[in-house]
Amino acid sequence: MIKHPLTVDEVVGGAADRYAALGFQTREDLGQHFLRTPDAAHALLERASIPTGAHVLEVGAGLGTLSWAIAAAGHRIWAVEKDERLREHLTERLAPFGARARVTFDDVRRVDLDGGLDLGSALVSIMPFDPELACDLIRHVFTCPRVEFALVVVPSGCARLLARCADLVVEEVDGIARSAFWPPAPTVLRVLAIGRRSTCRN
Repeated sequence: MIKHPLTVDEVVGGAADRYAALGFQTREDLGQHFLRTPDAAHALLERASIPTGAHVLEVGAGLGTLSWAIAAAGHRIWAVEKDERLREHLTERLAPFGARARVTFDDVRRVDLDGGLDLGSALVSIMPFDPELACDLIRHVFTCPRVEFALVVVPSGCARLLARCADLVVEEVDGIARSAFWPPAPTVLRVLAIGRRSTCRN
């Protein structure tokens, strides 16, 4: 896996901690929590086992910690974020990757995924920490036939909801500490691998 060297800012302290120190108010209606360290992002990405150069969709890109890791590993990233307050930060964070990094500010449910993703694309995301919203967004992404599989961080309640989806195969592959996020996650988190019932990966 190709990794760009970490910048001084990333080594000393993540963007989430800097935003916390500045008094940034996260949006509860978006289930908004930010990944604190690039190490956690790299660990998630390695769990995803994405083919080199594959197209990756990230829903709720936030401060771009996971987006940066995805792009730095050589993948093409499409980062979708709803919170306009993060536009300048996220755009600047991914600018060094040029055409390999696309940023869209909108609700993913209003975005033309069919027109923007390649066949065999992956969803790799830290979903909102609202179980029903996270489940709804994941189900929506899988209405796009170009998305083949996903690796997502979700609250445990979302994992239970997804397990009822007859068209998806859901497997818990890992956990992640609540303290890996700012603000700390309010509930137990699961890392899930998700595939389509007919094309799920082994």
